[in-house]
Amino acid sequence: MYPFAGLIAILLAAAGCAQRPAPRAAASETPAAALSAPAYVQDCQPCAIRISPAVGAFLFRFSFSPAGAGRVVHSIAVTPPGGQAASQTLQVKNMMPLLPGAKVFFGGQDLNFDGYKDLMIITSHGVANAYADYWLYDPNTRNFASLGEYPVFTVDQASKRLKTYERGGSGGMIYESRQYAFLDGKLTVMRAEKQEAIEGSPNFRKTVEERKDGKLVTVERQTVRPPR
Repeated sequence: MYPFAGLIAILLAAAGCAQRPAPRAAASETPAAALSAPAYVQDCQPCAIRISPAVGAFLFRFSFSPAGAGRVVHSIAVTPPGGQAASQTLQVKNMMPLLPGAKVFFGGQDLNFDGYKDLMIITSHGVANAYADYWLYDPNTRNFASLGEYPVFTVDQASKRLKTYERGGSGGMIYESRQYAFLDGKLTVMRAEKQEAIEGSPNFRKTVEERKDGKLVTVERQTVRPPR
């Protein structure tokens, strides 16, 4: 009956739809925090790590448990690229309780120099030393296999080795350092250096071992006097 009035009503309704704000994303649609390298994170719900350019980004979600006045990460759910659900759950062992508000150091780095990022999460740390759980990515199974807990690795790309250093007492005169390499896919100690106190003496004993012919052999042993 009133064609122009009807047309105007339709146009106004369309304009109203265009101006209506978009609905907020649901909590389950929270964008993943992208980690290009290990970093401190509050909560991975989830965190995204691109394992390699070809493989794409995996999603990782922490599960927490209360511990004393704080909390610990007890497991990490892993969702592969394009997946709708977790394909495996990684167990985190012996984690030191985190105080309220404390962040978790977590991320991916290539430990075995195969072009794929592996995983690490710091489980405990003190004034001098920190320890982490590690997992290696297996491109054949597209899963992560536990490597174990170690002092936090320094990754030496030039030598293709992983290095650790643990500082003891006596102003750092007591210490232990190791260098690892992957031999036939197995993490192997290639060099070990240890300095320890000599009982009943102010001096220290330094011992250095290196891998030769498939076993560690002592290449240096000396007495070290403390600085005056």
